[in-house]
Amino acid sequence: MNNHLHITLVGGQPVPVYQGVVYEKPDYVIYICSQQTLQEAERIAKISPVAYEIKTISPVDVNEVEHYLKTLASLIQKYEKLSINISSGTKIWSILFFDYFKNIDNTEIIYIDQNNKIWNLKTKTFIEQDFSVDIVTYLSLLGNTLKHFKKYDDITDEDWQVVSQIEQIRSFDTTQFNELIKAISTCKEYKGKKGSLIKYDKNDKSYYLNIINKKGNKEMVLKSPNIRYLLLNSGWFEVKVAQILSKWSHATEILINCEFTTNEGAPKNEVDIIVNTGKKLLFVECKTQVFNSTDVDKFASVLRIYGGMGTKGILLTDTKLRNEVIEKCNDNKLFTFNFKEISDTFSPEQMLFLKLESEWLNINPK
Repeated sequence: MNNHLHITLVGGQPVPVYQGVVYEKPDYVIYICSQQTLQEAERIAKISPVAYEIKTISPVDVNEVEHYLKTLASLIQKYEKLSINISSGTKIWSILFFDYFKNIDNTEIIYIDQNNKIWNLKTKTFIEQDFSVDIVTYLSLLGNTLKHFKKYDDITDEDWQVVSQIEQIRSFDTTQFNELIKAISTCKEYKGKKGSLIKYDKNDKSYYLNIINKKGNKEMVLKSPNIRYLLLNSGWFEVKVAQILSKWSHATEILINCEFTTNEGAPKNEVDIIVNTGKKLLFVECKTQVFNSTDVDKFASVLRIYGGMGTKGILLTDTKLRNEVIEKCNDNKLFTFNFKEISDTFSPEQMLFLKLESEWLNINPK
């Protein structure tokens, strides 16, 4: 006799479906889907290393669903253990599958919420379990391809040295620094009105900066494996934020400069930082400052399209946010933090972690 059959409903949220398979460790899986969610079922089945079949039924026809349930009677008898995951799928499916299996012996009916609480609906008890799903796999379950990114652990000592140098020369004269960086993105050398200079050395793959103001001048040569990303795209700030987030007790994996692509490999959208907490993902937008509140709409859209229901989003800035930006974030269910927040008790890092803790396990509204 076979040991364990797992039946799982497949709706628009594929992650709890996959998590149910990982948790139950069955010998065979039946994915119940509709024509609309067939792609999701096929995607999950290919990622899960378990023998399976896919059954397509109506998402709303009660008689068709009940007829299919009756056909399972002979199959059920071949297995010592049954488990049913009703976390996804339509409400009609959940109700009818629960009603059919609730009185069958050796059957576990589970529901997995956004915080990975696995509820046994027969015993009305739950356990909490982290799932070791890496970020790329998690996103692929949602049908999103993430091929271009940097791993936080791959940032080199040379990169860290450049981050420190960039912070120093930027703080010397932020306005001129921003002018030089904006200009050099479209040329190899640029001299500002006050005599400040930035120049790219193609052979050495380095940047020379000399900023001049009333205080004097500050000059540096900046060179590292990721210098273009760090200098020209505010990557230095993203890396600095990633370093802070790496100290958060729930951060198990961090990717930086994440670019989503089409099936043909063309770029579609990007996220500055993605943090894996073992329970859900955290999308992080890093801005030295926010000039346009439409940036918030763009980030909210990326979070909604690519992150799924359980993913959280935070906007982190190096300056205080305007009230209209904060209001726009609140409207989009994003939380915010700026590193200029002052507390007599906590450092900015500690304040960030307290905010993350308060939001981390909140369930996103549907």
